[in-house]
Amino acid sequence: MKKLTVFFMAAVLMVAITQTAEAQQFKWKLQSTQPAGTPHIELLNKLSNNIEKMSAGRLKIEVLPAGAIVDAFHILDGVDKGVVEMGQWWAHYAIGKSPAAGLFTSPLGGAASGLDQFNHVAWYLRGGGRDLYVELYQKTLRADVMPFFFAPDGPECLGWFKKPVTSVEDYKKLRMRMSSGLPSDALKAMGGIPVSVAAQEIIPSAERGVLDAVEWSNPATDIKLGLYDVFKFYSLQGLHQAIDISDIVINGKAWRSLPPDIQAAIEVAMTASMLDSMVYFQSENGKALETLVKEKGVTLFDAPPDYAPAFIAASKKVLSKYESEDPFFKKVLESQRAFAKQVVPYSKEGAKLSQLIAGAADQK
Repeated sequence: MKKLTVFFMAAVLMVAITQTAEAQQFKWKLQSTQPAGTPHIELLNKLSNNIEKMSAGRLKIEVLPAGAIVDAFHILDGVDKGVVEMGQWWAHYAIGKSPAAGLFTSPLGGAASGLDQFNHVAWYLRGGGRDLYVELYQKTLRADVMPFFFAPDGPECLGWFKKPVTSVEDYKKLRMRMSSGLPSDALKAMGGIPVSVAAQEIIPSAERGVLDAVEWSNPATDIKLGLYDVFKFYSLQGLHQAIDISDIVINGKAWRSLPPDIQAAIEVAMTASMLDSMVYFQSENGKALETLVKEKGVTLFDAPPDYAPAFIAASKKVLSKYESEDPFFKKVLESQRAFAKQVVPYSKEGAKLSQLIAGAADQK
C-alpha cells in the first residue's frame, strides 16, 4: 500500500507539473521598423497568428508599427535590453558595428557571386548561412538575441525619379535616398550621393527638395508610401538590393524561457514566413505595378545601359575592401561564393527555361 501510495502521489505530481507547463502563457510585443498598413505589418500579423495557433494560444504576440516604443534604427538594442521581446528590422542597419551584417540582408548584386534571392535563402537554410547568421548577432554584434530571416521582399527597384535617368553620369548627380550599409557604400564608390532617410521622412524630404530620387522597396510597398505623388518615373532594375530580406530578433532571455515545443513552433513559422512572403510579393507587386501604371500616371523605364557594369565594378571594390579588413566578413563572403559555385550553374539553366515560358505569353 505504501508503494502504491507513493506511485499515486508521483503520478498526481507529474500531471500537475504537466498541466502547469501547458497552462503557462506568454504575451510578447513585436515592434517593426515599418509604418502601419505596409506589407511587412500584414505579414507580421500573419506570423503572429500562426505562432499563436501553433502554440495552442500559449504565446500571443502583439505587432506594433514603427516608433511605437523604440525608433527604427535601435530595434536591436531594444530587443537586446528586453524593452520589447521581439523586433523586425534589417541586419544591415548594424553595418556600423559589423560590415558583414549587410551580406545577410542586402548583399550587393548577390554579393557579386551570382546568387539571386531564392539561392540566398537556400544558402541560409542549407549552405551554412544560418550558423554564420547566429554568429553575427550573438558573437560579432554581442547581442543576447535569437535571430531569424523573415520576409524576403527583393529585388528592390532602382528607384523613383522626376525624369528618366539615361546614364550613370546622370544617376551620380542625384541626391538619392539609399538604404544604409553596403548599398550606400557602392553608390559612393560609383561617385553618387546616398542619403539615409527613414520611411516616415521620405515624402516630406522629397517635397522639400532634400531628395532628388528615392529607392525604397518594391511596387507593393512603394505604393503604400505614396511615392507616385512626388515622382512619376520608376525603374525596377536595381542591383543594390537584388536580395533583400528582413530579420526578426527575439530577446535571448525571453527565448530561453519558452518550452521546446513553442521554440520549435516559432522556428517552423519563421521558415514558413519566407515562402509566405515570396508568394505575397509576387502577387501584390504585380497588382501594384498595374495600378501605378494604369491609374497613377507612373511611367516605367529601363535602367541606363551603363548602370549594371558600373554598379558591379563598384560593388567588387566595396566587397574587396571589407574582405581585406574584416575576417568575419571574409568568412561569410567565402561561404556565399562556395555555395554559389554549386547552385548558380543550375539556376542559369533554369533561367533559360523561365524565359521560354515567359515568351509564350507574347505569342498569339
